[in-house]
Amino acid sequence: MKTLFRILIVLSFLAIIFYYSSNSGDEYEPLEGPNSSSQIIPKTDSEPQVLQDALPRPKTGLSTFIGKKSDTIIKLYGEPNRYDQTVFGYEWWVYNEDVNKFVMFGVEDGIITQVYTSGKSLDVTPYKIGQSLNDIYRMTIIDSEVTAVIDDNIYTFTMSEEDMNTRILTKFEDIFAQLYMDSESGSLSGIRYIDSKTLVMHRPYEMSFVGKLLTSPSPTSYLIEESNQASADQLYDLLNQFREQNDIPLIDNEQEISFVAMQHSEDMYSQNYLSHDSPTNGTLKQRLDEEGILYEDAEENIATSYIDSIEAAHGWLNSSNHREYMLDEKFTTVGSGVFMNYYTQIFIQKNLEEENKITE
Repeated sequence: MKTLFRILIVLSFLAIIFYYSSNSGDEYEPLEGPNSSSQIIPKTDSEPQVLQDALPRPKTGLSTFIGKKSDTIIKLYGEPNRYDQTVFGYEWWVYNEDVNKFVMFGVEDGIITQVYTSGKSLDVTPYKIGQSLNDIYRMTIIDSEVTAVIDDNIYTFTMSEEDMNTRILTKFEDIFAQLYMDSESGSLSGIRYIDSKTLVMHRPYEMSFVGKLLTSPSPTSYLIEESNQASADQLYDLLNQFREQNDIPLIDNEQEISFVAMQHSEDMYSQNYLSHDSPTNGTLKQRLDEEGILYEDAEENIATSYIDSIEAAHGWLNSSNHREYMLDEKFTTVGSGVFMNYYTQIFIQKNLEEENKITE
């Protein structure tokens, strides 16, 4: 009887350890994007492909820019605030002066290939930023499989159940829309209109195809470096977009913190791991202390296997722990770092007492 009692005590103790270790891990759980498990499947059968109907292409709004020359943007919006490079061969023209009119145009060889916005004041006909998921399902043809045709090649994208609620792909005549939903509010938080070629190059969903597989050109080391910085800048822009949508004060960017974030992303890529604890540079606290950064509290979001910052930022927004840090008012400073497909964002609550000592 005593032996049985001892066994029960040991088992209870182990259960308590497992419970607390599991819960503490959840607080800092990294995020792996859908591209970590998506597949590209060539089809060799000769069966005819069934192509679904497409919605009529809108005659007004941002989607009408797709396929037009880039000087159309300049005439209407003026010069962009940034020209951001990408590893896919196109540029992002970023207009971020007004959070309510934030917009990014993808431009390749002088032609607009995609446009993304989360700005409340912009026309994204037939949708609206803030529109409910129920409304979107009532007005839109939504199928779990969406096909894109380029010449004689057919590409079929398959959405998961989660995609059908958070990253909806819809087909219009000649273009597609990716609807990024806020899973907590059930509303549209961002939208990307995109042409067939760029969608196939991105492969944001599981994809099968008949014909040739389109690939983007191999980027130079210079282009990779420029793209990394551009992606980090976009993470910051998107963070403030989401804070604005949720009536949270905007957050300041700090280069010293961004340096720590970039270092961690590069370290995760080069050593092939995904964790807040670096084998070489230690914990978040150790990394911040090494750079002499003063703070009251600090938290960190990390992610991998997303095609770009748009996908990564929306992925964080729809993950409860990551969302909590993004929308926490106590964090007033942030740093963002991207290396290839590894994303890091560090949130800082300033230590006002220490700051005052420095300025005195």
